[in-house]
Amino acid sequence: MKTLLFAPLFAGIAFATGFDDCYKVETIKLPEGVPPEVGAIDFAPDGTFFVALRRGDVIKATPTSDPNGFKWELFATGFQNGCGLDVISPTKIRVIQMSDATEAEDTDGDGKADSYTRFSSGWGLSGNYHETNSLTRDGQGGYYFSLGTASHAGPVFTHVLNEFSAAGHRGRNFSSVKWRGWVLHCDANGQLTPIASGFRMANGIYRDPDGNVWCGDNQGDWKAVTPLYLVQKGNFYGHPSSLNWDPAWAGKDPLQTFRDDLDAYNKARTKATVELPNKDINRSAGEPMELPRNGSFGPFAGQLLIPDNNGTRISRVMLEKVNGKFQGAATHFINGHGLRSGNHRLRFSADGKQLYVGATVRGWGTPAEGLQRITSLGGVPFDIEAFHITKTGFKVTFTKDIPDDLAKAEAWKFSSCTYQPKWTYGSEPDDKRDHAVQSVARDGKRSIEVKLSGFEGGGRVYQLNLPDVKSTDDKSPLQNRLFYYTANELPK
Repeated sequence: MKTLLFAPLFAGIAFATGFDDCYKVETIKLPEGVPPEVGAIDFAPDGTFFVALRRGDVIKATPTSDPNGFKWELFATGFQNGCGLDVISPTKIRVIQMSDATEAEDTDGDGKADSYTRFSSGWGLSGNYHETNSLTRDGQGGYYFSLGTASHAGPVFTHVLNEFSAAGHRGRNFSSVKWRGWVLHCDANGQLTPIASGFRMANGIYRDPDGNVWCGDNQGDWKAVTPLYLVQKGNFYGHPSSLNWDPAWAGKDPLQTFRDDLDAYNKARTKATVELPNKDINRSAGEPMELPRNGSFGPFAGQLLIPDNNGTRISRVMLEKVNGKFQGAATHFINGHGLRSGNHRLRFSADGKQLYVGATVRGWGTPAEGLQRITSLGGVPFDIEAFHITKTGFKVTFTKDIPDDLAKAEAWKFSSCTYQPKWTYGSEPDDKRDHAVQSVARDGKRSIEVKLSGFEGGGRVYQLNLPDVKSTDDKSPLQNRLFYYTANELPK
């Protein structure tokens, strides 16, 4: 009877929710004595979880609710820095390592691979530590591969795999062996076709349910800040070293050409779909991954997550099509809250309620390796859910009812800049501007349309800083207050 008497007192009451009320972060224990440097992760159709460790082993376990209760078993071994993994079945996997893509299969049913077959090869390997690779399925039995360039911080071997180019062995990040800095397509028979050039270190590649292929890159030489790219055949994405393997550049020097003529460089390169400023949002992009479209992981269904390999954060990207082209806004999905650094591989559980995060940065920061899991607890944080560009500014929609303070012009602080990638390690913002708010208009309880002075596209990156406010319906604190929108296009 006491429960019946007290229950009505709480009926209809909404409680404030922060990130930790909505998501739980756990560290999953890996086997003792195993270097916990996670190169790649994937699920088998039956739910078995596979982890490719960068030092060579592939282990597997059935996930348990207890993060310390995974019963790990060795499935395969002998891989060289495997950073891409496709689990075809509980008994068959494919790993892209530095030299090739290899299929490992358990043919005798003892739980361990006993058959190793080269599935695809044809790119070069110089021995440089930076030449790691990743993969994503193409939907037709094949893959897209992203191949990293080499770094000046490490040597190349006297004997290399495939062709060697002395001309390509120049610059901070370089492509001295074939197809480094490219995205390649691999068909179901393992045959390779070059697709797109200009990548410095596309550490992770992802094909979404609509067939769009996405990769990020590492901020650095020829990458002003961290970019997100829509990969399309024939495009050049800005890092000149890869052009050493483009037949159209035979006998030419792309590195010197573009150092001497940035105008020619800007005409040749494909701009980022979204720019993620490295200091504020994402320093070193890992594997993109789409949030489940059924809403099983919270309110941001269908948006992209991008882990930060050099930060304790995962970015959230709100894409939209403007004049038929993708662009959009970026903020944090998680920043801290127990997440480690080194994040570069993502996979959702079959029910979409858990996100597994694999981490390694080869010693660049601690703690920055291992395996973690983020579980949706069903709550909804107060945050911007959608960010749409208009002809004169932006329309922004929140997950909860917005307070009156956000209906005032002084609450909205907008500035903008451009970024010019070049040979330097990263680039400072150019042409900084502040934009006065000309008007603010409510659209229902959760949307605001803001009109700005001096508003234009052309690749300007708009920064929004919001005040510390709470939702009106349940007094939840605003989760993120910093956002960036890449305005390549204005609506026609």
